[in-house]
Amino acid sequence: MNFGPQTSEPDSFVLMDQALELGINFFDTANRYGGTLGVGVTEEIIGRWMAQGGRRERIVLATKVYGPMGEGKNDRGLSAYHIRKACEDSLRRLQTDHIDLYQMHH
Repeated sequence: MNFGPQTSEPDSFVLMDQALELGINFFDTANRYGGTLGVGVTEEIIGRWMAQGGRRERIVLATKVYGPMGEGKNDRGLSAYHIRKACEDSLRRLQTDHIDLYQMHH
């Protein structure tokens, strides 16, 4: 959750590369992470890192759903609509076609 608001994108890439080199392969984020930069920013950073190639299949990727992502009634919570939309949005931000562990963030 610190990638973006507290850790620059280049530094985040270095940290994730080093983690992977050391055998750390579980990467956990949430759709809400991004702080003052905006919701979803942390997923976008991880997505750009994975898009550099050869990384996605080497990690276990987890993200979460629940908190508000907008002002609408269906922009939060655990309705079927919000879960589906939040998952699709996370997949887009993460630049991947699958999430290994999708969790309720509440």
